[in-house]
Amino acid sequence: MLKLLCTVTLAAVLVAEQASAQTADVDQAAEVEQTEIGVVPSVGGCPVDPAPEIIEIREADPAADKVKHDEMRQLLFDTAQKANTTILLGPNVVLDFSDAPGLVPVSFGPCVTLKSVASFPPRPTGTILSRTAPAFAKRLGPGDVIDLSDLVLEQPRPELPVGSARTPSSPGPLLKFGKHGRDVASSFLSIRCDEGDDTPSDHVRLSGFRVEGPSRGQQTVDQFGIFIFRCLDIEIANMEVAGWGGAAIRVLDGGGHGPGQEPPSNRPGDRIGRPEQVRILNNYIHHNQHESSEENDGDSNPFTQHAAGYGVDVHHGAWAQITENLFDFNRHAIASSGHAGGYDATRNLVLKGGGYHGRMFNTWTHIFDIHGTGCIAYSCGQAAVQSWFTDNAFQYRNDNAIKIRGKPHVAAYIRGNVFPHEGLEDDWGDDAIALQTTQNVHIGSGNIIETDTYGRYGVCDFDADGVDDLFLASRAGFWFSSFGEFPWVYLGPQKDKLGDIRLGYFDADQRCDVLAEDRGAWVISSGGTGRWHPIGAFGARLADVAFGQFDPNKRDHRPGATRRTTHAFLRGADGQWFVTALAQPDWQPVQSSGKPMSELRFGDFTGDGVTDVLSVDGGRWAISESARGTWQRINQHHGDAVGSLFIADLNHNNIDDLIRLEAIGAAAAGSGGARLTWWVSDDGRGRWRRLKTYNFQAIFEGRLPTLFGLAGRFGAAPGGGVLVGDFKRFGHFFSEAEIAAGASPDWTSTFQY
Repeated sequence: MLKLLCTVTLAAVLVAEQASAQTADVDQAAEVEQTEIGVVPSVGGCPVDPAPEIIEIREADPAADKVKHDEMRQLLFDTAQKANTTILLGPNVVLDFSDAPGLVPVSFGPCVTLKSVASFPPRPTGTILSRTAPAFAKRLGPGDVIDLSDLVLEQPRPELPVGSARTPSSPGPLLKFGKHGRDVASSFLSIRCDEGDDTPSDHVRLSGFRVEGPSRGQQTVDQFGIFIFRCLDIEIANMEVAGWGGAAIRVLDGGGHGPGQEPPSNRPGDRIGRPEQVRILNNYIHHNQHESSEENDGDSNPFTQHAAGYGVDVHHGAWAQITENLFDFNRHAIASSGHAGGYDATRNLVLKGGGYHGRMFNTWTHIFDIHGTGCIAYSCGQAAVQSWFTDNAFQYRNDNAIKIRGKPHVAAYIRGNVFPHEGLEDDWGDDAIALQTTQNVHIGSGNIIETDTYGRYGVCDFDADGVDDLFLASRAGFWFSSFGEFPWVYLGPQKDKLGDIRLGYFDADQRCDVLAEDRGAWVISSGGTGRWHPIGAFGARLADVAFGQFDPNKRDHRPGATRRTTHAFLRGADGQWFVTALAQPDWQPVQSSGKPMSELRFGDFTGDGVTDVLSVDGGRWAISESARGTWQRINQHHGDAVGSLFIADLNHNNIDDLIRLEAIGAAAAGSGGARLTWWVSDDGRGRWRRLKTYNFQAIFEGRLPTLFGLAGRFGAAPGGGVLVGDFKRFGHFFSEAEIAAGASPDWTSTFQY
């Protein structure tokens, strides 16, 4: 034990020495800035010594213990202002500031981190022995005796908390800001670096929790969830921010009217000089609404009445880097003033929910916005200094996706984005991009139009928890929804179509992978997050291939089979069937059939753990066992075309069931609603029996989303379930397996797809 402790101590000394060396390597601009504002020389801008103070808020909930809740709320308010502090929130913490106007805004000091943790280590219960520095320096030879006087009592090193409490399947702790008067507070969490501050609140991190505003409906007050003013090295990550009338996140600089990009060329008062100095990434930002009306600001002109409701608001010369966020139901997902600054919007996903501008004119609901500096409604003049719109995917179509209302001082770059609109720019009708002028606006390559990926999802387990998730290939990146119940989470930058890839378990873990083809070779992305790695040249297009477990000598009922037991199935042009393991290409002939690939489906219909081929033969469903047997009829009653059926083991008996979704009526056809019914043939052998019927009423606001259905291993109970999406974009699940587990068979997604 002593030897181990000494080794750890030595390692800590070496790390400290390396950190000191890194301090000397800090770039010159940072050194100048530190000198100007008087920050202690540090690694990354924060003091190395002393180490950050750790504050734990393990439990707090006003509904459970109001006294303790108020104590923890006060603790957060007090310690957030202390420099060089890390505050940890437990996974079930709820802190409600609705009845405490004197505790808002919650202000942050320099080098403060506020984040959630999934769990805390046990508190220390004793002490341990450690060598003193002089004893550590002694070299012991053979036969030497350790002098116990060289040992001292020392508190054990604290263990690190485990992960973030906000995960793809857990929303994390909640900080709530209730209704407050206009003159009480305009922001909730405040990170300010006012001019003249000796120690500005730079280097602040917020991550892993929810920030809930007064209302997710229309509001009349400009209040802000997170307010950032003139501060550098700020990161807002893995958060959910919703319910704010002004903006979920507001970033302001000193108000210099640019052009100002790199310090010291900013105008006096400006500090934020580059987008990466304020990083907003991997957040879920939604339901921030503020309509325009005369009673809001006393303006009777509907063209100039103030409206807000922004996801991210970048103003007064500020810059921000806005990356891999999920936006929904914001009047503008991102807005920017035109005087100076700009933003970098990259790899974001914008869902179908938009905004409501006003009662007379509801046209200002475009998604990414840059104001001009002149004319009515800021529609001419300068439109910021420089902005980037790269690899974003849009599903909202009731207005433009990108609107630039003036001339960028340097440039605006638009490339690699995916739009559902009919036209790109300067077309009659439905355009993705609206420009006041094309000067200094560069519309680059890779932009895609007429592509709406809503409702087009794959089903597979991407977080290895044994329950299927939804998978979205947005054409600008991969995303997944844990259980199909929780908000979309970014996976990776791949741009493949859903129809051009295959989902399955192709490597050595139980996490779903993505398989594609590249110049004749098959490649996989492990977990959908990694780079493409070739697994071999199989000489077949993925469009002609299916995957399963076709080796009768390797029977495996695990829902996620690894590549060692996963096979590819190919139908040759002459009808010959082949299978090969994925470990290496080795196509072996099995059975043959004149039926085209489009009339073949795959599942385990005998319960032996081996994949069978399903088709219609003689007007009834039939299978070829293991792709080797001749056609055997399995149902005496039904012979529906197999291409439209869903296949899943709903009752967990290791035999797949056949499922169909019947739709009657469609709002798009003017019926005003739709009736959807799930039917199942148990094990593919029974008569159709009704599982569940839904009646959805259409809401005629803009373009209606497509109804969709899916089947998979949904729900906590062993077995499977079915899912339909309604006109409001909520998912409705049903699983009979939940009844056997003592739970309700019906449940709904926690967010709108």
